[in-house]
Amino acid sequence: MRNLELFSTASIDHLMWSQKDYSANLDSPALSIFTDFDHNQPMVIDSSASAVDTADIMVKTHAFMRLVVDKSNRFLGIITQYELSHSKMMKLATKNSCNINDLQVTELMVPRDALMALDYHQVATANVSDVVRALQENGLHHMLVIDHELHHIRGLIAANDVARKLNVPIDIHQPPSFSQIFKATR
Repeated sequence: MRNLELFSTASIDHLMWSQKDYSANLDSPALSIFTDFDHNQPMVIDSSASAVDTADIMVKTHAFMRLVVDKSNRFLGIITQYELSHSKMMKLATKNSCNINDLQVTELMVPRDALMALDYHQVATANVSDVVRALQENGLHHMLVIDHELHHIRGLIAANDVARKLNVPIDIHQPPSFSQIFKATR
């Protein structure tokens, strides 16, 4: 075993900033803005976690979304800060005649059967502008990427990651609801 020596940081006042150019542009390959779970651990939350605790964890870790998994790490759905808003939790607790602290993340998550995803091989041949357009047209801040051959969630594309790599804001608007369309036609 090797003993490692510790050093004082008292005289160290600068951070190391990567000199690698991580910027992308709209013509860059879509894989350049893709979070590949083959290289990065997915951010997950256990299905038995409380909704209130999950909301707190997501705020503290600056995460907008987490993948919900069961004890065997099987993918169940996603949870976002939007679903975990205080008003949504209060509304569900009132509906279920329970305390907000009794809600589990599974009661508020978007289940996997309600999610749409891109295929990894499709992303591998696309460019960033194709992905940005898909995010905007579908009103999605996150898009899962699946590998049909392996039958896995392969990764994720997040609008805020894309915006950071492009150095431009990306506006994502929710598609209009039926009631909004109906009101507009009256």
